[in-house]
Amino acid sequence: MFGVTVNELLELLKGHGAILKAGGNSLSNVIETVSVLEVIEYQQWLRGGELFLSTLSYFTSEDQVCNLVKDLREAGSAALAIHPGVRLEVNVKEQVYKIAEDNDFPIIILPRTIPYSTVYSLMMNAMIDKQEKLLEQSKRINQYLTEILLTGGSFEKIASSLQKLIQKPVLIADSSYKVLAALGTDGFLTAYFIQCAKQILRYQNGNTYENGSWQEGNLGIRTYTGTTPDNKAKMLIARVAVGRDVYGYVVTLGDDINKEELSFVNIALSHAATAVALEISKVNAVKAIEERLVVEFLEDLLNGNYKNEAAIMQRAAQRGIDIKGKHVVMTVEVDRSGMEYDEIKFMEIKEKLNKIVQFSVTFLNKKNVVIPRKDSLIVLPHLPSEMQADSVKPALLYLAREIIDEVKRSMGAIAVSIGIGGYSEKLSQLTQSYYQAEQALKIGRKIKGAIGIFDYEQLGVYSFLLSFGNEELKENCRQCLAKVIEYDQSTNGELIKTMEMYLDCNENISKTAEKLYVHPNTVKYRLERIKEILGKNPFSNGEEKLYYHIAVKAVNIL
Repeated sequence: MFGVTVNELLELLKGHGAILKAGGNSLSNVIETVSVLEVIEYQQWLRGGELFLSTLSYFTSEDQVCNLVKDLREAGSAALAIHPGVRLEVNVKEQVYKIAEDNDFPIIILPRTIPYSTVYSLMMNAMIDKQEKLLEQSKRINQYLTEILLTGGSFEKIASSLQKLIQKPVLIADSSYKVLAALGTDGFLTAYFIQCAKQILRYQNGNTYENGSWQEGNLGIRTYTGTTPDNKAKMLIARVAVGRDVYGYVVTLGDDINKEELSFVNIALSHAATAVALEISKVNAVKAIEERLVVEFLEDLLNGNYKNEAAIMQRAAQRGIDIKGKHVVMTVEVDRSGMEYDEIKFMEIKEKLNKIVQFSVTFLNKKNVVIPRKDSLIVLPHLPSEMQADSVKPALLYLAREIIDEVKRSMGAIAVSIGIGGYSEKLSQLTQSYYQAEQALKIGRKIKGAIGIFDYEQLGVYSFLLSFGNEELKENCRQCLAKVIEYDQSTNGELIKTMEMYLDCNENISKTAEKLYVHPNTVKYRLERIKEILGKNPFSNGEEKLYYHIAVKAVNIL
């Protein structure tokens, strides 16, 4: 709240004969309102910041007056001004003044000749004069910072201007506490101030930090006043916010600053925070345009919208894209099967997934790119050209696991899977890698479930099968295995699964049994049933085995 100090009002009242009787150490108390107190039951009216005017007519004992002084001090009132009323002079015991002195609470004695209206008038005139001065200062600060922005302002220029205005060290940081600009003073060197400011920034995120608190300033700006955890320094922090989004912070030193100076510093911080918000908005807007151009280029590349390799290289150079290195596509997708979410809820899930993937991917490498698509997210990892070939897959799998783990931590039981395409040193191969990543997801989900990391190059014959016409291949394979499939469906048997695993294990019965968690005799029995149902031995020669091996794989995925 805005007001004047007890000392300022006392100076105005001295000409009328007022004197200070106690509480000389608290003349910096700020008077925000003036009120008359002439009732015994006063406690419910105490709010803090008041100058109470009273004749004490209804306080008949010394204890009542002493308790009044203590209550006013505890409630945060600024001062008590005692008027003689109809008496010739104030009749207050010395014990009352002693209590006030011990509690650092100002008591002013008013002469009989001054009416309450004069006190009100002097107080209001002082507040208006002070407010006009602060508004003039605010206007000057605002014009100064606006000129800086209009002439190509930067965080360094804003920090320099603020430092000159308040004569204190200044630090500007973004929402992640990265220092954008910092300036110290002769008495508080830049490096040391950065250290202290960073320390308190890490602890101020919340209203319960024991060494400080957020407060509403004169212009509605929220400032944090508090000491660093090791009590190195007291700091003032202004949040740089647009709506509910916190863009950053402006920090300065709060040591050795009186309440009057604090008003000026709060105004300066307020305008500086506004200037920083505009500068960050401008930087973010430019960054967003640059990122959009990059995303548009990569989307064209994924969709094959280019003429030749030379055109790709030229457009990449125009967008400032690092064309050196190995290029690969990873596809991240949520499995909707079994979800009971409506479309709006699912859109919220996708938006949250997008933020999580963006964070985890760019945290590992700022050159990694994430592109939202209709039902998935495309991740383009940055793989430097000097990376050895045998290091590429481990790096991709590590990134994929980090994404899965972060999604699990943040979103719980959401089924997310990742497909990884092949890599190439040519940008033009991204289209093929994208297709491979999509196929890896499709195959992986069918044979391994809705959650997992599926690498196209490790899918073997499955990726080969998808290159054929699905309907024709599917019908052909079903026909050759129709009797076995019908048997499995009617008896809930596992002959197709046993047949596939037996061929995968190079016809090793013991290994097949181990993989299926059954006894070897069970495997032998099932193999004999397969031969009986088909009317022949599907494992009799190389061509026959290859035919049936491909058939069981195709039935699983098509």
